[in-house]
Amino acid sequence: MKLTNMVVFKELLKTDLMLFKRIFIDKLINLFIWIITMLGVNAYIMPAFGLTTEYGGFMLASILACSGLFEVTPSVSQIISDLEGDRTIDYKLTLPIPSWLVFVESLVNYAFSAAAMAILILPVGKLILWNMFSLSSVNIVQFIVMFILFNLFYGALTLWQASFVKDMASIENAWMRYIYPMWFLGCFQFSWDSLYQVSPVLAYLDLVNPMTYITEGTRIAILGTESSLNFWSCAAMTFLFCIFGTVHGIKRLQKRLDFV
Repeated sequence: MKLTNMVVFKELLKTDLMLFKRIFIDKLINLFIWIITMLGVNAYIMPAFGLTTEYGGFMLASILACSGLFEVTPSVSQIISDLEGDRTIDYKLTLPIPSWLVFVESLVNYAFSAAAMAILILPVGKLILWNMFSLSSVNIVQFIVMFILFNLFYGALTLWQASFVKDMASIENAWMRYIYPMWFLGCFQFSWDSLYQVSPVLAYLDLVNPMTYITEGTRIAILGTESSLNFWSCAAMTFLFCIFGTVHGIKRLQKRLDFV
């Protein structure tokens, strides 16, 4: 990469992260409310209905794995709003760097933003669950690998999703038709093995869902649980989904903006 490209890329990223800093606290409060209510109910109330106390740790891993997914729709909204309004993207595309690098910078910005919040979930979850979850079960290497990959995936998913949304009126469709099913059917509240026991056909169909690999891989890394899905297979598939979302999303956005 040319030195000029690196300098411009760095300044763009710095600017975007400074803008994110302004809303970081509000987003963090929203995230903490979700964590506290979700873990509180699943760890302290649901056992009264027959769930084991270990389900709290199970849900903690799920929340960590999926937290960035809920930032995709707001980020897509910002992109579409800009395309219909000020079009600051046009200014970025006139800078002395390749157009694809402008989109990669946006991807990295979204990934950093998601990671900045997700990194706090584990310690907060430990405080809530206390003795119901042990940090000693966390595999540091696997956790770091999965943490980097799923946050990059959410950045790639934002670009890919934005390339399909026509206007602001279609944002709700994007959430209900893509993000929500991806989250809810992506082993958030159940493991892939349990789905396989209920229906092998549905279990194999769920392997098309990238969230299946993210949630299963994150649980293995955090809880040390065994799964029919190998950790490194989950990491590899997450990486492939990252590449696909990035390449396909950038190409579609370039075509949409008529800028190569």
